[in-house]
Amino acid sequence: MIKTTKDGRTILTGRDYTRFRERLFALQAGMCDECRGYVSLLRELEDDHSFHVHHLNGRGMGGGKRDDTLEACIGLCGKCHREKHQPRRILGRSVVQ
Repeated sequence: MIKTTKDGRTILTGRDYTRFRERLFALQAGMCDECRGYVSLLRELEDDHSFHVHHLNGRGMGGGKRDDTLEACIGLCGKCHREKHQPRRILGRSVVQ
C-alpha cells in the first residue's frame, strides 16, 4: 500500500515496501552506502551483511518522520545501520550521530 501524508511524505507498506527495498538495493549495486561492503537481501536482519533501509530523517516513534523515497533513504549493511542508531561512548559520555 502507498500512502501520501498531508505534508507530502510517502509511506509504503507490505509488497510496496519490499519492492522499494529491492529497488534501493539494485540501485546501490548490492553495496552498503557507508562502508561500500557487499550486502544481501536474503540474510537475517541481525546479520552484519544484511541489507537495511536507513531513513535519513529518521522514522521516529510510529513513523512520525518516515519518508519512503529514494531521496530520503540509503541502504546500509546491518553493522553500519546499528552504528547510525546506537549512541557511541566517548570519554564516558554518549554521542549520538
